[in-house]
Amino acid sequence: MERAEVSTGKTLFMSVLLVAAVTVVHSSVETGVDAMMYLTYYGYLRPMTSDDGTFMTEEEMREGISKFQYMANITQTGELDNDTMRMMNMPRCGMPDVVGHSLDAKRKRRYSLGSRWSKTDLTFRIDSVTSDIPSRSDIDDTLEAALQVWADVTPLTFTRVSGNTPADIVINFNSGVHGDGAPFDGPGGVLAHAFFPEDGRAHFDEDETWTINSFSGINLFQVAAHEFGHNLGLGHSNIDAALMAPFYRGYVPNFQLHEDDIAGIQAQYGSDSGAPVVTMEPSAEVCTGIVDAVTTSRDRSTYLFEGTQVWKFESGASRIADGFPRAIGSVFSGLPDNVDAALFYQPNGKTYIFKGSQYWRFDNEVLDSGYPKSIATYWPGLPNDLDAAFVWSGNGRLYFVKGGQYYRFGSGRVDTGYPRPLSVWNIPGNQVGAAVQWINSRTYFFNSDGVYYRFNDRYFRVDTGYPRNVASTWQGCDTNIVEKPEPGDNGAGGLAPGLLASMATVFFAYVLN
Repeated sequence: MERAEVSTGKTLFMSVLLVAAVTVVHSSVETGVDAMMYLTYYGYLRPMTSDDGTFMTEEEMREGISKFQYMANITQTGELDNDTMRMMNMPRCGMPDVVGHSLDAKRKRRYSLGSRWSKTDLTFRIDSVTSDIPSRSDIDDTLEAALQVWADVTPLTFTRVSGNTPADIVINFNSGVHGDGAPFDGPGGVLAHAFFPEDGRAHFDEDETWTINSFSGINLFQVAAHEFGHNLGLGHSNIDAALMAPFYRGYVPNFQLHEDDIAGIQAQYGSDSGAPVVTMEPSAEVCTGIVDAVTTSRDRSTYLFEGTQVWKFESGASRIADGFPRAIGSVFSGLPDNVDAALFYQPNGKTYIFKGSQYWRFDNEVLDSGYPKSIATYWPGLPNDLDAAFVWSGNGRLYFVKGGQYYRFGSGRVDTGYPRPLSVWNIPGNQVGAAVQWINSRTYFFNSDGVYYRFNDRYFRVDTGYPRNVASTWQGCDTNIVEKPEPGDNGAGGLAPGLLASMATVFFAYVLN
């Protein structure tokens, strides 16, 4: 299971693709090729070749389209239908929606998190302003008010500096190419972009018409507050009403920060003593199909963890146990919400659950004394914030996933030669948010799209007939996720499968010529 060697020629090819994506994506989306550029740039599709030199498949394209539809809150058909193209042409933030192809921003919550500042007292500097608003003081006041949105619900403070004084957040209005590798595209399209900590650049497209307290033009306050959210470490949210949604929704009088935004920023920095701590209601996380962890236990029960909730299948039962889902703490006393990974280790009959830098050990639903303990101390070589853990029936060894890599653990340490690229497992999209060796000795991989794959351990590939829907199959509820169409099924208003494949061929020819 070794990575294929990357040749110099392939590296050059991928560089050409990356440049093409950056320079083309910002134009309006009118064709299938434009859409593929858009989806690649915003993180929904991997670069056009993978690390082993293979081209993007038709299935990967469908998955990328479906992910975008989920973020845009439109029906997930996996097809480039009219609604999808319409949303791709909405004015928006230029930051990717999926940060990295390992999906570190998997939807454990509705908001997503990037990096964070190592301090809470930040400085900012305004190096240039728009010419659309005559009063410089009005611009300054608006930008300061946009920062204050975040200060009001956290311990963060923002102090303005001037001249050449170094600053944490630096604000500029630019047109076209402006030196950061992400040129603006003129009126409409991308309105602004910003960078995660501790790179505090915030850039606004001067070709837009910026306004204050007006339904015309682009509202400076709302866009600035959104971009400063990125500067503070927030990714995009799939909640339409949230400030951190990627699409511009127009001027909102009497603006108030959405609970999703507050929960996100407080997850990064905590709450100010005078501000309420906001956590998402459990109902907001029920039945998305995007699970945090899945595990079995000594009594052969199965547990699915999502956010603050846990689902249970009792031994031998093909339905969810009565009274579930339930709050995690009411079933696994002492275990926090939003866990990272879990596995059952049959030799000692224990269930291990991981979160952050710690792990908990349970005998069925009873926490063993002395836990939690440190991952670094008792699982040397494993990273914190794992994505998935499982025991593989192919060899009985323990495997852990984080991002685009996996670790094999044995004899009290990570085995020599690990981590290795997750791509060798041939899981479509190389995205694993949870995994389990189930009681039938099959391995199941769950990804961040709300679907799961059954893995054929003997032939080392995904079984035919997958992916399938997690919410309906495992959690017993409906979502707006549409099952993958059968071969030859051309969904209404969408592109036929054969046309998708042809579109891929056209796309590759386009970027190479």
